[in-house]
Amino acid sequence: MSSKNIQKPHPGSSERARKALRWFGRLYGSLFYKAEVYGLENVPENGKVLVLSKHQRNDDIPLGLSKALYHRRMDIWAIMKDSLASPMFFDFFLRCGGIPLNRKEPRKSKNDLLFAKKVLNEGNMLVIFPEQTTIPYKMGKGRPGGFRFIVGKPEEPLPVLCLGLEYKPRGFLRRTSFIVRAGKLRYLTADMDPEDFLHDCMHEIASLTNLKYPFEQAKKSADPELEEIIG
Repeated sequence: MSSKNIQKPHPGSSERARKALRWFGRLYGSLFYKAEVYGLENVPENGKVLVLSKHQRNDDIPLGLSKALYHRRMDIWAIMKDSLASPMFFDFFLRCGGIPLNRKEPRKSKNDLLFAKKVLNEGNMLVIFPEQTTIPYKMGKGRPGGFRFIVGKPEEPLPVLCLGLEYKPRGFLRRTSFIVRAGKLRYLTADMDPEDFLHDCMHEIASLTNLKYPFEQAKKSADPELEEIIG
């Protein structure tokens, strides 16, 4: 189901849904993962902040929230794949703070991206996976379109936090090692090029995930799917 077919507005977040996700993440994480968290003191406890995170697997959101970010604050929103907004989920993931994105045709997600921008500017935390898909054990290329659309030209320095999520399988019947590393805050200002900024962030995300980012900086406007709504 694409964002184009979602006619109703976002239902907003629910404290009850967020707590349910935190409970599930803690239980599921304790059963199957051995978690370590570093740099949590770098995560602001309030105010708007954009988090750019590595996307390894579907477990990233419940684990990253319950084992790390929810320990600092609960007003967290995250860009998610639009299939999680399907009616079969009864708006649960939307109520948890999920904002759907059509990965194949991002231009169809204009209203959702506008909502994400609004949520961030209202002083919340917003999590984006710049690769826009799950790529385990290696770095995918950062896609700048959605990032550029959301950050625009900030009137004041925008706090940006890079987050690394590393998984290390430890053998049969042993819990997988899950390591979260939060970098120090960066600040994006109106005079900075957002694509150059994101490229630097991708290198930091790779380092925090114990990986290498093998891609060179692309030419500007390399994500044509979003040019129509950015320009």
